[in-house]
Amino acid sequence: MHTKKKNNRAAVSLFAVIFFLAGAGQMIGQDGAEVWKDPGTWLAWAVKDNGMEVTPAGGRSYCDALQTGGLSNWRLPTIEEAETIFDKDAKKQYRTKGTIELSDACILTASTNPMGETWTFCFNTGSRNLGGGGGGCGTTSLALCVNGESK
Repeated sequence: MHTKKKNNRAAVSLFAVIFFLAGAGQMIGQDGAEVWKDPGTWLAWAVKDNGMEVTPAGGRSYCDALQTGGLSNWRLPTIEEAETIFDKDAKKQYRTKGTIELSDACILTASTNPMGETWTFCFNTGSRNLGGGGGGCGTTSLALCVNGESK
């Protein structure tokens, strides 16, 4: 009888682990934001931006403090990483892959040019821009955070 109880506990524990892992790709964090994992790069993306334009320093601070989807160590994406989630065929206003929804077209990136200007990426046109460089992007933009290392 004692062995039967141990087996039942083990089965319940195994079920709980499987249930938890099955939902890991769409976990809900403390701020209610979900995470979308890009199957092409294996990067995890917050599905919502910070909701307002910030400076590059403000964007880095926002991502550094983000705790969502059971993940920490969030950061601003590189310009190349931002380009990987642009979907020219998306049927939404700001053409992102997956479940990512932006509140405006342009996001900050961690990439800069040799003069130290920050690259932004715009999801209405699919273009790279330097601060103030047209395409609707200025020296401030949204912070959309990414987690992980590119393949």
